[in-house]
Amino acid sequence: MRGLKGEKHRNYPLQLKKKIAGEVILGIKTGAEASRDYDLPRNNVQNWVLRFRSEILKRETKEVVPLHSMENPKDPDLEKQLRSLEEENLKLRKKLMESNLRAEALNTLIDLAEENYGLSLRKNSGAKQSKD
Repeated sequence: MRGLKGEKHRNYPLQLKKKIAGEVILGIKTGAEASRDYDLPRNNVQNWVLRFRSEILKRETKEVVPLHSMENPKDPDLEKQLRSLEEENLKLRKKLMESNLRAEALNTLIDLAEENYGLSLRKNSGAKQSKD
């Protein structure tokens, strides 16, 4: 999507805001990547992430319909194992969300340090390691 950054006081569609915020919150993209890919001011992306974070997290961590409620397994051990796996799945999904949020917070911190202090903190992908 090109040309969004140059327009003043642009009203972006709500679905676009949520889509971009969701990509950042779920760790699909960093805030800087979303800003670059959608040609948006970084502040817009950060504001949308803050604005829609709780809504997106609630939607994404909603417990899926348990399989054991749709089926009637006759083996109690299987049912217990299935319930245990569903609980573990939910816990892991929540941990992944938290890790993604942490990564985004750290990326935002690095972005701010680079902008405000003129530091280059990110590793250059083409940089060669020194021979010690």
